[in-house]
Amino acid sequence: MSFLSTFLYYICFASVILMYGIGTNKILDISFSLIKNITYSAKILISILLSILVSWFVTKGILVHIHLAELFPLVAFLIYICINTFLEALLRLTTGKSTAEFIFSYLVIILAISESTSFVNSLIITLCSISSFVLIIPLILAFRKRNNDISRDKLFCRLFLFLAIIILTISVWDIMWINPEVLQ
Repeated sequence: MSFLSTFLYYICFASVILMYGIGTNKILDISFSLIKNITYSAKILISILLSILVSWFVTKGILVHIHLAELFPLVAFLIYICINTFLEALLRLTTGKSTAEFIFSYLVIILAISESTSFVNSLIITLCSISSFVLIIPLILAFRKRNNDISRDKLFCRLFLFLAIIILTISVWDIMWINPEVLQ
């Protein structure tokens, strides 16, 4: 699989938010001014990339050879906790701000390691996962602006219907262009 097809697959057709559901619980709770914060975004990106780096080599170099590859989520969790805690402490000491975020980053790490065939492929999957999260932000901002006067429960129901429509649109397009008889 080429890098371009991997990129397109994980950005559009198997988007982290749309198909895997990673980050759907955070998408409405997150403050989008927080994403604009360079330290917050950089800390998340650095912690994910360093965790991928260490976890990939521990998983493929040690766990696969001793036939304990099933333990890679635990190993990735421990590695991510160590790196994330160190970076969080460093940022709190220097800036005084909290940049705590856990579940999205950890699930992206698990996805990238479990679905990749090489280290470079895992980095591409990671960057595509983060990019798909960033690319859906304008849609969510428009959705929030349109539905700002309703209760939180109705907002979540409408959000999931909105995401389902997006998923169907992407899926139908994927199937429709493969089958040329549909357009005739």
